[in-house]
Formats: sequence, C-alpha cells, structure tokens
Amino acid sequence: MKRFGVSMHFFMSSLVLLLLLGLFPSCKNDVNTMLDDYNGHYEPATNMELIKNPGDAGFKEENMLEPTYFASNEGSINVAAPYNCSSYTWNFYKIIYKKKGSESVIKSTLEDITAGLNFYEESGTNKREFRAYVPLSRISETEKLVPGTYILHLTVIGNDGKQYKDWCSIVIYEQVYGQTDFFKED
Repeated sequence: MKRFGVSMHFFMSSLVLLLLLGLFPSCKNDVNTMLDDYNGHYEPATNMELIKNPGDAGFKEENMLEPTYFASNEGSINVAAPYNCSSYTWNFYKIIYKKKGSESVIKSTLEDITAGLNFYEESGTNKREFRAYVPLSRISETEKLVPGTYILHLTVIGNDGKQYKDWCSIVIYEQVYGQTDFFKED
C-alpha cells in the first residue's frame, strides 16, 4: 500500500512538472505585448482627425467650449482651448446681480476676477489650458472664490490670423461629505 502511495506521488509530481514545462514555452508574450493587446481594445480619448481648429474648414467658434463646466469648491477648474492658435486669452467673471427698486427685473453685470485665480504651472490667462485651483483662488483680497455660477470667456487668434470668441458657465458647487451635512440645523 505504501508503495502505491509513493508511486502515485511520483506520478502526480511528474505530471505537474510536464504540464508546467509544456505551458511555459507557450507564454511568448512579454509585458509590452500584453499592454498593447490590452490597450488595443480602447479608442483614444481624443481623435485628433475629428478636431477642427480655428481657421480650419468647418470650424465653428461657438463650439470651442462646452456650454457649462462643473467644479467642486475643493477641486480645480480645468478647461482647454483648441490647438494650433497663435494666442489665447482667458477672462473669468463673477456675475453681480442687481435688483432695480421694487421691480422684479434683475440686471446683472460682470466683474473680471481673473487676477485672483490660483493657476497651475503651465496654464494661465495666455495659455491653451485654463487650470485654476479653487480653494486658493480669490475674488478679492478678502473674498474667497465660493460656490456659484461664473462666466469664462475665451478669445483666440486662429491659424488664419482671425479672432474667435466663445464663453461658458462655470458652476462651482460645494463638496458635501456624508448625509449629516444635508440636514444641518443652525
């Protein structure tokens, strides 16, 4: 009986060794081959052939920016302009609402608060990317950038030398953690 157990153990060990030796050479993929295979199942995020730049046939200036972007009051505002422009100018505005007397008409004006924004490196008012960190940005020396709706205006000079303009709303919302913050009583 003991002899049968030893021979069975030897047989199973030999079988496992043969299987491993048989499978090992069949793994011809290196790390790069596996990554290429994995990435081959996805489309690139930006198909550059479909992007129209200012000055290209079929370009529409009102499509440079989406109508509205959202950012947390603990995050960043991240917006990019089209490629291949000779200059970029971004302006960030606070909307000031004024109610005229007892009338129900509300008039609004825009206050340029671009100078108070805290831009990331390699972005800014004259770069292709507009990336501002909300918690460190200010409306004025005494007023922080708070949740609300703002206006972002973009002006570019296209590869044809013409000026193009577009604008969008930036909605900064308050980041809320947990259900208790929704029903807080004062």
